[in-house]
Amino acid sequence: MTGARRAVAYAALALLLGCGEDRATPIRAEIAKLKKERVPSEQLDTATKEAADSEGARDAAVAKAAKDEAELAAAHGELDRLQAALQREADRNAELRGELDAKNAPLAAAASQTDALEKKVAERRKRLGVLRDQAKALAKALQAQDPAWAETRRMAALRDYAEDVEMQLPSEPAVQALSSALGQSPPQREALVAALQQLTQVLGRAADEGAAPVAAK
Repeated sequence: MTGARRAVAYAALALLLGCGEDRATPIRAEIAKLKKERVPSEQLDTATKEAADSEGARDAAVAKAAKDEAELAAAHGELDRLQAALQREADRNAELRGELDAKNAPLAAAASQTDALEKKVAERRKRLGVLRDQAKALAKALQAQDPAWAETRRMAALRDYAEDVEMQLPSEPAVQALSSALGQSPPQREALVAALQQLTQVLGRAADEGAAPVAAK
């Protein structure tokens, strides 16, 4: 029996002893009412335990929420740090790309100029090769005995050839020797053949090198 119950019982007993039968009747009714409305101790203990558990669960939930908020704040901080680092790398890459573009511009110009020069050299080699073959063919044709009309046509073709080769090798002694032999009246077949044979060798070397040889001083 708890202290509260014992006090109620003592009070009821005292009232019964101190009062008459008529006055004890309402007191008995009140006591019966209190007994009926009182909460069993087991229920009270259970409610107390549930309240304590609920308070503990609330405290745990509050602590977990605080922890989650702290972790979220830390995650936001790390995300900001990573984004800042990524932006720095992007800025650096853009700077490097600009530097590379600035360096590539003269390289591209030089490459374009080199391509143009290579094309010119290839075209010149081809032209010099054609002139070499023509000199060889003309030298061989001059050694044959042809009628006068054929000889006249051959001399005209040889003068045209001398003009073409002089445009390619203006200072070449072999070209000058051919022009000198053509300037004789009448042109000497042997001198023309010798100049053409020498010119064939010069043009062959020039075609292999891709440029006109430097005339001897």
